[in-house]
Amino acid sequence: MRYCLSWIVTAALFTSMACAADAAKSLQLSGKIDSVTVYRGQALVARVVELPAPGGLREIVVTDLPVQVVPGSLFAESADGTEVRSVLYRERAVSQDVREEVRKLDEQIRGVQDEQAANTRTLQTLAEQKTYLDRLSTFVAPTAQVELSKGVLNAETLKNLTTYQFEQRTKIADEELKLSKAGRDLGERLVILQRQRNELTGTSGRTVREAVVFASIPEKGGKLRLRYLVNNANWFPSYNVRAEAGAKQATLEYNASVQQQSGEDWGDVQMTLSTATPSLVAMAPALESLEVALASGAAVPASAAGYLKSKRQLEEQKEEYNTRRNADNKFGNMSINGAITGNGAGGQAAQLDADRGLNDVAGRMQVLEFQAKDWQRRDAKQAMQDETVSVTYQLANRTSLPSRQDMQLIQVATMQMPSEFYKLAAPVLSSYVYDQATLTNGGKMVLLAGPVASYLNGQFVGGGQVPTVAIGETFNVGFGIDSSLRATRELVEKTETVQAGNKVLNFNYHLTIENFGAKPATVRLTDRMPTSKDNDIKTTIESTSVALSTDASYLQRDRKKGILRWELQVPAQAIDTKASVVDFKLKLEFDRQMSIAGMPVQGK
Repeated sequence: MRYCLSWIVTAALFTSMACAADAAKSLQLSGKIDSVTVYRGQALVARVVELPAPGGLREIVVTDLPVQVVPGSLFAESADGTEVRSVLYRERAVSQDVREEVRKLDEQIRGVQDEQAANTRTLQTLAEQKTYLDRLSTFVAPTAQVELSKGVLNAETLKNLTTYQFEQRTKIADEELKLSKAGRDLGERLVILQRQRNELTGTSGRTVREAVVFASIPEKGGKLRLRYLVNNANWFPSYNVRAEAGAKQATLEYNASVQQQSGEDWGDVQMTLSTATPSLVAMAPALESLEVALASGAAVPASAAGYLKSKRQLEEQKEEYNTRRNADNKFGNMSINGAITGNGAGGQAAQLDADRGLNDVAGRMQVLEFQAKDWQRRDAKQAMQDETVSVTYQLANRTSLPSRQDMQLIQVATMQMPSEFYKLAAPVLSSYVYDQATLTNGGKMVLLAGPVASYLNGQFVGGGQVPTVAIGETFNVGFGIDSSLRATRELVEKTETVQAGNKVLNFNYHLTIENFGAKPATVRLTDRMPTSKDNDIKTTIESTSVALSTDASYLQRDRKKGILRWELQVPAQAIDTKASVVDFKLKLEFDRQMSIAGMPVQGK
């Protein structure tokens, strides 16, 4: 019985040692990048790591993490029966870069450097030869002089020595010229190679970055998913709009200009683009009470533009605190099965500090709202709304995006949009008449503000800007200048009178549209009348030779802002006296002790 027990204990000990030995055998794997979500400034990368049999407790070392990885963001998920126990991040130095393409560049750089060293050594040898020839010349000249005076000069020997010196100097000069050109070429090659290496790595890549995952693997093998944030990734929207003249539809190509210098290539991945902030914190920030007090001489924004500028600055600070809180990754992040990947104790203090910063900035924003006038907040509202839209786009097809310094263009979507084409003239601003179209976003995605390139009848006609457009909203796109049309504006008459203590100004304006083309055109002619926020200036349209537009959207929006609009039919070859004309009279009435002063343009 005692022997049997001893055998059992011994067997158990050997079994335990065997398990420990198996655990000590690390699996060196890199996995495959499966999906990437690109944010503004960062990207969330997901790798799938296939784990081979046999199973058991194993240490998996996921290698080749990029240089721009955010260490505290490592997050391991169990998958296919694998149970993750812990996740650690580590770095270790290596003799050469871990990436194949970088290693090849390093070899080329070393080859060029070796050639430069050989070039330098050859130049030194030539310099030594020149020094020898200088010494030989110094010896030959006095010796020849002495022999000549004694009448024993060997002319043939002197000739041979002289010829030899000049021939050698010529060869050395030619060789120095070749080596100088070669040295210049080698220097240029080295600069290009080093620039290519920097584009791939950003910094020195002689450090291996690894995630060490301790996990229980099923007997038949399994897999795990590793997620991490990387810096130096960003994207911006851009558009191409294509249409045929007079068509009822336009094609909008929604593109994303992506820049990623994370240090790793994203090959055949499912890509998502987002304007949200990546978050690895589940808890909402704690809201504290806000105390205010009365003070004399408090700084109050003087205009809507001043209010908007202060509001933007505070919004940027708030976003900075949120980014730090969500992505600083010091808060004890855990995998879904409880595997700790961060420092919880230090993280709590950092989270509390970020929460205090958020409350401070939010408090200053509220005080700014209390101080500002209502019209300042109202005028700034739309501009702030356009900047705070958060959207996410998942690309339909898998794509590849190498780590490069330049911007790379990928297509998000192609959409057919109903369009209404028209010609727009604003002679108060320009004599040109433009082709434009109102497009309706009938798709399933919000359009973010970005540049647009316009193509009409297959020809590039110019660029512009697309605003932020919600689903179902309309927006305007320009298609260039119609050179067959011209607009002019003339102040024909101005009178000034005084009535009931008020100054009254009367203006007569003459607007014309000339058509040099062979086809008639319908032109949307626009002008404006001044408006006053405090209603201390009374503005009236006394008369107009052509009735103002009755378009419902115009009457609801632009007309209330003082914009005047006419739909003008312009015949073909309508030039000079045949041009289409609009005459209108404008009346301004205000306190005669006052004078009209221009207000700064909104947003400046």
